[in-house]
Amino acid sequence: MLCLLDVMEGLDPRQSPRKVVGVDIDIRPHNRKALDEHPLRFKMELIEGSSIDPDTIQQVRSYADGVDRVLVSLDSNHAHEHVLAELNAYADLVSVGSYCIVFDTVVEDLPAGSFPNRPWDVGNNPKTAVHEWLKTHPEFEIDKDIDNKLLISVAPDGYLRRLS
Repeated sequence: MLCLLDVMEGLDPRQSPRKVVGVDIDIRPHNRKALDEHPLRFKMELIEGSSIDPDTIQQVRSYADGVDRVLVSLDSNHAHEHVLAELNAYADLVSVGSYCIVFDTVVEDLPAGSFPNRPWDVGNNPKTAVHEWLKTHPEFEIDKDIDNKLLISVAPDGYLRRLS
C-alpha cells in the first residue's frame, strides 16, 4: 500500500520516507525470516514487545517524531483496558485528518461467549474502549462514512478520524 501511494504521487518507493512500524509481543522466527526476506523490508521497522510497555511506546514515538502524516492501527490484545491503554499511548501521534483504526470492535456485536479462550467478550472489548476513550477526546470522531461504505467490517466504530 505504501509503495502504491508513492507511485501515485510520483515518488520512487526506495526514496520515499514512508515506513510501517510494527509492534508484536512475539515475532516468531519464521515470521521474522519471512519479513526479513521481503523485498520491502527496508520500509518496515519491527519492535518486539508489549504495545503498552513504556519502552515500546517510547520506541514507537521516536519513529513518529518529526513525521508529517501518521496513521495508527491497533490490533493486539482486545480487552477493554488494554485497548484503552493503547489509545492513550498512541492516538495523539495521529496527524490531523488521519486515522487511528481500532480493529475487532465487532466483538461487541457478536454473541456473548464467542471467544471462550480469550479475556475479551461483550462488554470488554475494543468497541467499549473506543466509546469510553472518545468521551474525553473530542479531537477525534468516529468516521461513520467508512462504516457505511463497507459491506463487512471487523472494525465498526473503529475508524477514528483526528479533527484537531
